[in-house]
Amino acid sequence: MDLDQLKMLSDLKYQKSRKALAVLTARENELRSELDRLRDLVLDTQAQQPEHHEIRAIGADMIWLAWVGQAQRRLNIALAQVLAQKEGHMPRHRQAHGKQMVAEKLALDAEA
Repeated sequence: MDLDQLKMLSDLKYQKSRKALAVLTARENELRSELDRLRDLVLDTQAQQPEHHEIRAIGADMIWLAWVGQAQRRLNIALAQVLAQKEGHMPRHRQAHGKQMVAEKLALDAEA
C-alpha cells in the first residue's frame, strides 16, 4: 500500500467518524432545545396568569405539569444516552483524526 492510499483511507475513516459525531451532536442539540422549550412552558404555567384561573380551579395545570415532568424525564434519559454514545465515540474520533494527520504528513514528506 502506498502513502497516497494510506492517506485516502485515513481521510475516509476520519470523515466517517466526523459524520457520526455530527449526527450525535445534532441529536444532543435537538434534545437540549426541546428540554429548554418544556422548561419555558413550565415557567409560563407557573406564572399564574389571571385569565387562566379556571384552569387552575379544576386542576388542569397540575395534570399539565405532571405530563411535562414525564416528558422532561424521557428527554433527559434520551439525552444521557446520546451523551454516553458521544463520550464512547470521542476516543475513536481522536484516533481517526490523529491517523489522518499522520498519513497526511507522511504523504507530504514523501513528496518532498
